[in-house]
Amino acid sequence: MSEKDKLINENTNQNERKLYEKNIKVYKKYKMFSYDFLFYFAVSVMYFTQIKGFTTSQVMYITAFYTFFSFIWQVTANFLVEKIGLKKSIVFGNFLVCFTSFSYIVAPSFYLVIVGEFFGSLGFTLKSLAEGTLCYSSLKRIGKRESFSKVEGIANSKYYYYDAISSVLAGYLFIIDGYIPIILCFVNSVISLMISLNFKDIKLNENENLENKFNFKEFKCQLLTILKSKRSKSIFLYAFFFMGIISVTGNLYKLLLIDLGIQTQYITMIVCLFTVLVGFGAKFVFELEKRTKNKTLMIFAYMYIFALAIISITCKNFKLSIGVLIIVMLSLSILGFVQGAYRVAIKKYVLNFTNSGIRTKITSLYYMAENLGSSLMLFISGKALDYMPTYNFSLIFTIFSFITMGLILVYMKGKIGLKPEEYKSSEINNTKL
Repeated sequence: MSEKDKLINENTNQNERKLYEKNIKVYKKYKMFSYDFLFYFAVSVMYFTQIKGFTTSQVMYITAFYTFFSFIWQVTANFLVEKIGLKKSIVFGNFLVCFTSFSYIVAPSFYLVIVGEFFGSLGFTLKSLAEGTLCYSSLKRIGKRESFSKVEGIANSKYYYYDAISSVLAGYLFIIDGYIPIILCFVNSVISLMISLNFKDIKLNENENLENKFNFKEFKCQLLTILKSKRSKSIFLYAFFFMGIISVTGNLYKLLLIDLGIQTQYITMIVCLFTVLVGFGAKFVFELEKRTKNKTLMIFAYMYIFALAIISITCKNFKLSIGVLIIVMLSLSILGFVQGAYRVAIKKYVLNFTNSGIRTKITSLYYMAENLGSSLMLFISGKALDYMPTYNFSLIFTIFSFITMGLILVYMKGKIGLKPEEYKSSEINNTKL
């Protein structure tokens, strides 16, 4: 090779490295606006019950339909990601999310909100498959794969801090006009779409080419191969139930606060505290993992359920007072911290021992498990709330969660958290790292 050719190759490698580094920089800023809806969740329960006139059960059903649609979209989303590439999938996903946030404003009935959820679920499914993969692959190309948890944690924490501020503002703006926070939610979705245009698609090797024709039989075989791994099945089973618990709790604790007699503007301030702690969890999970090591998921499950139990017992047996409020706030702080840390930590378990050929497939299976678990638990919760008070359901749900997660953790023992050399090749997807 001539000196000129060497120089060209060197410049090409430098340019590609800059491309990957730019993706990571954009990703950190992008996630601040795109991780989830802003200005929305702090007032969503009040918005749908007070402004739209929906029942508490219908509020649960909205989330349930969203997670169910997300489950059924997984194969289609995988096809689209492999067909059009990572960047276009992210951009198209953000466009659909904008449509959904706009539907919250204009939809006159429960059923039209569900239509919005149908398209929004595809948008978030595309984003969830492509965003993490783009970041992880960019880091891997510059030799910083081990920094994924740190980058993901920093990116997510920015969202949670912004969400905390928006939650407080949403409460006061909701009192002025219930539609203002939802309009701001739509505006932030548009900002997310604009930022996503700055991503650069990764230059792929021949065996990574996303433009190849999607082969469903091959896709199915790859999924079945992944599911033969006891390690993978343990992760998916944990995600199925624990994300279901988190999804139900996300609406449940707001309903408990309403029943306790806390006013709307103060509920949003409590949601703000919750969100700040989610951000702390996402940011400091890297340090936490150093201490908890291979017991991270077990500790998260028991901490979360313990905090939910304290809130349920307190809200059922005591009237609103300073002491009760302090106990509830401390318990919600634990819920928030664990939720933020879990979402980062579980992604590392999912993406470890993967290559570009199966990364989107195993991510797809993970989100299918999460979404199916969430939708089933939310549908059941919505139905249960038609027949019993929120307090009673909360206690029953807590007991169910404790027993279920205990059994899952027993099954996971010896299958998760081992050193790479302790696994059989088939357990880590036959991946050479």
